[in-house]
Amino acid sequence: MLYPIPKKIQLAPSQAKWQLASNQSVLVLVGLQNLRMQQGIQESALMANLIQLTNKAKALDIPIVDLYGDDLMQGMQQLGEYASTHPQLIFAGQVTPMLKQILPHLMSVTDQIGVVDDAILLANQEQHIQWVENISSQGVHHLNTYSLTRLWDLSAPSDYVLSTKGIMLAVAEQLDIDALEIDPYVDLRNYGLDSVAVVSLVGVWRAHGANIRYEDVRQHAHCNYGRSFLSWPPCFSRSAWD
Repeated sequence: MLYPIPKKIQLAPSQAKWQLASNQSVLVLVGLQNLRMQQGIQESALMANLIQLTNKAKALDIPIVDLYGDDLMQGMQQLGEYASTHPQLIFAGQVTPMLKQILPHLMSVTDQIGVVDDAILLANQEQHIQWVENISSQGVHHLNTYSLTRLWDLSAPSDYVLSTKGIMLAVAEQLDIDALEIDPYVDLRNYGLDSVAVVSLVGVWRAHGANIRYEDVRQHAHCNYGRSFLSWPPCFSRSAWD
């Protein structure tokens, strides 16, 4: 049953001391198929947050593991394979009895476990607040979708963020489509790239050293190689960085 997502002030503060890094993270989605079957979920803030998390993970090439039903063992095997290179396990989705059982085991493997506190679902809001308090007291990190995606953006390797692949995936994320659906000869505004999306993209790229302005993106808003803002040398070549 859906309920209002608790506000940050209602949740116990996180006690974790480790710092998030996108190239060390794995996004673990729990019970997503069950969630999709719930009435009203598609229009909910919870689903919006889950979609935002998934899109950001795809844009930054962060592994995504789905823990669900018959595929549970396969998902656990994937987590084991990632453990040595991606020790930061970030959980979102349905907080099931299975998740509560495996968390203590995972904490013996890595102490860098996080929960996206506005992208989880329990039986009701009271249990939601209580569970976040419980995991916080055990050293599990928790933060909201905005904070997580922002930290992932800022901690991502600049070489990746400013690469052709990184830029294309970031644009696709803003458009909420697959990168393969973008025609390099079509103006991105025709896909719905608006001023809010451009400001967000420029902010991230500048944070990673690109000498680019809002006006540059608006003037070169298509993906046709040399004429595209995606590969426009004055914006992204290292010699032009501030």
